[in-house]
Amino acid sequence: MQDGSFVVFLKNKLQRFKGQTVSRASSKAETDFSAIDFIKIIDLDSFGNLMLLVFNDFFLSIDFGNSGSMLVNKTKKAAADFSLHFPHSEINFYSCETKIHQGKPNDYFQFPNDILNKKFDGELALSKLQQYFAEENIGNALMEKSVFVGMGDLIRTEALYRAKIHPESLVKNIPEKKLIFLIVSAVNFADELVEYFKNDEVNSKALIFEKKMCPKDKSEIQIAISTETNRKIYICPKCQKLF
Repeated sequence: MQDGSFVVFLKNKLQRFKGQTVSRASSKAETDFSAIDFIKIIDLDSFGNLMLLVFNDFFLSIDFGNSGSMLVNKTKKAAADFSLHFPHSEINFYSCETKIHQGKPNDYFQFPNDILNKKFDGELALSKLQQYFAEENIGNALMEKSVFVGMGDLIRTEALYRAKIHPESLVKNIPEKKLIFLIVSAVNFADELVEYFKNDEVNSKALIFEKKMCPKDKSEIQIAISTETNRKIYICPKCQKLF
């Protein structure tokens, strides 16, 4: 699952299409998207790895999954999974799943769970961690979508490193102040990451994600693979304390 910051970065690139009328929508899927033809885009939003294109009575969710991508006025050799056409522009989505939903995004999604949303509720996230995931290790708990939406491998790795918490620490053993600092670190890095994507600085700004050596003590970075999620996490055993 891609970090929500990537989707926010892509969403920001489409702001100029807000208020524009779609000429035609096309898709490789069998879903009928003709309802979008000649309809104005009212707003653009996101929820985790979903981009949301809002119209008057319905909205589109575009799921970027693990490898989704988007091109504006450009194409790949492979046909796009979904495209929006305008009089002088087009937006092409690849390796994405697109769905139509009646109503508004607020009817479907819990935005206070999204670490990239202004409505994110850190106190609620802390309460859920302590109440429902006390026996879980924090590395897995951070990926619980009922607590944190928009959290991917990169944000999780970097937030744990900045908070100096080993991912195998049990939630119940981590001091509350440490958990609060971890949540703040995740939110702050998620916001920073949007700019890193914009400036093509992700690799240079990440401290230990996909790195071989800790920038602080020069020790070798370890890679752990979760047995539950089969996802990688990078760890400095010297800097990150096991609680």
